[in-house]
Amino acid sequence: MSCVSQDRWRSPFQGVSYRVVPLVLATVIITFMLLTPGGTVPSGPPHTDKVTHALMFAVLAYCSRSARISPAITVAWLAAYGIVTEILQATVAVRRSGSVWDWCADLVGIAIGLAIAAGIGRRVRAGRTP
Repeated sequence: MSCVSQDRWRSPFQGVSYRVVPLVLATVIITFMLLTPGGTVPSGPPHTDKVTHALMFAVLAYCSRSARISPAITVAWLAAYGIVTEILQATVAVRRSGSVWDWCADLVGIAIGLAIAAGIGRRVRAGRTP
């Protein structure tokens, strides 16, 4: 028999909603992608990086809303995250450069992600009404 209470062995993630997991995973993966040395990033047609930024931030905004974070907080934290990643690209990341235009693409992606989340939310709510 064990003298240790079962309550002592609770998971540290017990109070965390499963809705936050995709947001955390997406944030970790996207941060890695944004700070990977520039020589390892494939090149493409002009402005492909802006489309990539918009898509990444659309995913983050959608995941943020799926985690039930309000639209205002989602915009605030993702705009700040975009600024921080651009500063890190300009100062720390190897063969990377920060860009105001990349940040603008991040903001467009945030708007797209919020619009998709709102549209899906409306469809789900409409399907639940009798």
